[in-house]
Amino acid sequence: MAITRIGGANAISGSITSSNLPTGTVVQTVNDSDTTNTVVSSTTYADTGLSASITPSSTSNKILIMISQDFQLETTTNADSVIGGFKLLRDSTTLYTGSDDGNSFGVRIFDTADNTSRGFNYVWSYQYYDTPSSTSALVYKTQCRTYNTNSRFRLNNQINGTSKSFITLQEIQG
Repeated sequence: MAITRIGGANAISGSITSSNLPTGTVVQTVNDSDTTNTVVSSTTYADTGLSASITPSSTSNKILIMISQDFQLETTTNADSVIGGFKLLRDSTTLYTGSDDGNSFGVRIFDTADNTSRGFNYVWSYQYYDTPSSTSALVYKTQCRTYNTNSRFRLNNQINGTSKSFITLQEIQG
């Protein structure tokens, strides 16, 4: 953005570039959302469909990732415990993942004894401050998995499939 001030001896001109911005300034913001109804019943991590791409303007800049992932975790058998977990990735690099026992995710559902599946609606809200040291295009995405074979995630499937998940990426001047 060009700056020009007209006024005789005090005239200034120039351009604002990202290198002129103070540390902590938001350089750019990218938003994306996902409304695709996806079912994941895998015990290995699988893509949720939520992703966004950003290209940092400097290797010293950081990326703030903000996620709001709508999902339903349900059991498909009687009297079963259901645990699930999410993962955040930058390209193929894992930035966050739950522990193998699922306790870091903290959702346990018990279907008591009536032989029907049970499901509960949740939103996984998560923020992560990344230091990618890159000026290449970066793709951030979420994955999920269940911790047993008798459970599944239904992503963006709450309230008759009208839910939406969001991801926001902000480049922060480093």
